[in-house]
Amino acid sequence: MDTHAIKSLMTEAVTQLTAPARPIEVRHTPRRHVYHRQVRFSDIDAHGHVNNVRFLEYLEDARIALFLDYAGTPPEDRSGLPAVGVAIVRHEVDYRRPLRFRHGSVRIESWVTKVNRVSCELAAEICSDEGVFAEARSTIMAFDPHTAKPRRFTIPERTFLKRYLH
Repeated sequence: MDTHAIKSLMTEAVTQLTAPARPIEVRHTPRRHVYHRQVRFSDIDAHGHVNNVRFLEYLEDARIALFLDYAGTPPEDRSGLPAVGVAIVRHEVDYRRPLRFRHGSVRIESWVTKVNRVSCELAAEICSDEGVFAEARSTIMAFDPHTAKPRRFTIPERTFLKRYLH
């Protein structure tokens, strides 16, 4: 193999490993939303495993996929930004074992543990067939994107969330 061919292969490999993460597959199991995410080379820190801050990105990707299942593409606000209507008010993450770079994806399994009038609690596990890498709980508050004040979940929103209630 000549030098040009080797450089081409290396460039292709680096491009694939550092490309923005794409969901590989989103599927549902009874009461859990399952999102698959590729571990990227850029997620790895100096210790050789996925940086703890990246775990929050994995959870965010899975949460967005879950809510897009309900809402589809969100409407835009006056600034042209998505008018989502929910905000994270608390995260709690327990790191169980190091997640190292891999060619396969990891699963983010999410489910609802509580639904109140203006908030809900979403639990999640970042895992693979090897076991659980992290467990998380996030408190999500419904708010009016125009007034930035808390609001009650609508009946359709509560019905959707209860599909994943454990």
